[in-house]
Amino acid sequence: MADEIITKDPENVKEVFSFGYAKLFDQQWPMWVGGLLFGVLNVFMFAFEKAWSVADGVRNWGNWFFNTINVLEITIIDPHLYSTSLLNFGIIVGALASALLAKQFQVRSAPTRELSKALIGGTLMGVGASLSFGCNIGGFFSAISALSMSGVTMMAGLMIGSFIGLKLLVWEITYLSPSASPVRKDVLGKQKKNQPLLGIIILLVGISLAFVYDELDYSIRGGFLMFGLMIGIIMQRTRFCFVRAFREPFMTGDGGASKAVVLAVIISVVGFSILKWSDMKDWEAQVSAGFWFGSLVGGTIFGIGMSLTGGCASGTLWRAGEGHIKLWVALIAFALSSSYFREWLGVSGWSMKLGEALFIPELIGWKMGILSVCLLMLVWYLIVSWNEATRKLVIV
Repeated sequence: MADEIITKDPENVKEVFSFGYAKLFDQQWPMWVGGLLFGVLNVFMFAFEKAWSVADGVRNWGNWFFNTINVLEITIIDPHLYSTSLLNFGIIVGALASALLAKQFQVRSAPTRELSKALIGGTLMGVGASLSFGCNIGGFFSAISALSMSGVTMMAGLMIGSFIGLKLLVWEITYLSPSASPVRKDVLGKQKKNQPLLGIIILLVGISLAFVYDELDYSIRGGFLMFGLMIGIIMQRTRFCFVRAFREPFMTGDGGASKAVVLAVIISVVGFSILKWSDMKDWEAQVSAGFWFGSLVGGTIFGIGMSLTGGCASGTLWRAGEGHIKLWVALIAFALSSSYFREWLGVSGWSMKLGEALFIPELIGWKMGILSVCLLMLVWYLIVSWNEATRKLVIV
């Protein structure tokens, strides 16, 4: 009898583990789960130190490169000590580990035209993020969550830019010969059975590195590395994508990504407002400058760039972790262009002419400020739901 129990229990544990693993890594998570988790995570990050951003960490990489080759002399924090740089690194590593655990990692090359689009798109993303003082994350998601007017105008710019970018892609399909299909290489061999083990090792190394930072009294850096690992895993599993949120209603009519972003923003708005109203965070925290000119024009340019690239700031990171060479090209262009153009804006004095930082509650009060942003999200939700049924906004 005892032997039967001993032999039976491991089988049950194995079955439970296999079932749980299949749920986590054999199936794609619903997009709304990503929206829910990112809304909550952004609030926790804001309470921890600062809200989610991507562009300043990517620009930090560009600044480091230009300093290294003596092209620019910019005072910077080394990338391994800059919290947003570590956050971005964590996203790449988290997405890589998740792709391996799901046996989905492949090095995906791309034809020359696609790489050219990545180069142009990444450059436009860097220019747009510089003008708007943030990307789709810091300039839109975290800014509008902090009740910053620049987040509202960047949202408008992202919509305009995504529409223009889609028009350019339609023109390409209509008038240019098709690009060659991307080449996919399984760098881990024909069999993918070893990918999960490698994914576990990479994830454990990433987590261990976060604890090393903590032991060295860099707790904030270690914390952001952990946040990055979580974001990378969630993005890879849910395929959460801001490009799809702004482009799909015009391209296919699908509103799933848009609705997920709406959910994330509403959760984040409520959480940020509680932290600010209770004086746990400064009222002006995450209220970006650039209203209205910089955020609108920058958002439009960024929207065009992310449409050409096929990934926004955060999407570029996690898709690079999956092995997309096109997104690595875009990421490099994004880093270099944002560094160089942001420096030029400062030297030329243009950075002072892009607009002001405007906190919505200072104009209409806390209740109306929160209500107005949530109402804006509700309107977006209703429009994409109507478009899913009617396809009136689809241009393809």
